[in-house]
Amino acid sequence: MSDGGAVLVDGAWLQARLGDPDLVVCEVDERPLIYRLGHVPGAHCLDWRIDLQDAVSRDLPDIEAVRRLWHRIGLSERSTAVFYGDQSNWYACFAFWLFRLYGVADLRILDGGRQAWLAEERPVTVDAPPENGSKTTLRPQVQAGLRATWRDVKAALDGGVQLLDVRTPAEYRGDVLTEAGYPDEGAQRAGHIPGALSVPWDVAVGRDGRLLDPERLRARLEEHGVNLAAPAITYCRIGERSAHTWFVLQELLGVSARNYDGSWTEWGSMIGMPIAIGDQPDRRKM
Repeated sequence: MSDGGAVLVDGAWLQARLGDPDLVVCEVDERPLIYRLGHVPGAHCLDWRIDLQDAVSRDLPDIEAVRRLWHRIGLSERSTAVFYGDQSNWYACFAFWLFRLYGVADLRILDGGRQAWLAEERPVTVDAPPENGSKTTLRPQVQAGLRATWRDVKAALDGGVQLLDVRTPAEYRGDVLTEAGYPDEGAQRAGHIPGALSVPWDVAVGRDGRLLDPERLRARLEEHGVNLAAPAITYCRIGERSAHTWFVLQELLGVSARNYDGSWTEWGSMIGMPIAIGDQPDRRKM
């Protein structure tokens, strides 16, 4: 049902298309249980820990797992997939990034996510859509240049690619290992990757959780030292907030960007990896 439109859509756009057989809507929340309290009619619930990663290896799901997921939600070559969720779309952007990584072209993000849809008093339901909506022939194919591994990040330490740490300033400085409420996302050491800029993810959103317009996005990012003409690698703790910043850079502003989904839980726990502490990007501590 592609209309060739922008990747960021609003509630009116989505509501007008509900019921279209080529529309696939997915809610992706930090707390998946809130889906049961009411969701966009026809929306599928994607559980980040089950559907969007390998629960054993803590890696991305393999091609066969992604193919099964696409079959379950009825994704076909004709589909337009729209993602939304809580936390200003952290996990929705991770799902968008994963689907893009595996080759889906027509993807959208609902601006403001679940919060905006409810605030506008748009329709909700507690009914889950049927699974296996279509026998998809869409085959996942990994696209190069969207994912960064720890090896890519280590290579970036020599320059040429800017590293953007989108966690809180306290995490960046090394004051805390993780934020309160996320004990399972801590690393062995606190700090940041040497040379990385502190660019908290929320510099891109307004108080209502919606993304700022492109002009303000560029201004905010440049205020934090981001060179919008240079490639970037984004990271956070587990890759979801960095997917949000990746979406802003790659999809909205046209900046070549990769998401390091291993993020600080990997880098900060690996033996031999350099780290930096404090407000300065490269105050190293082994």
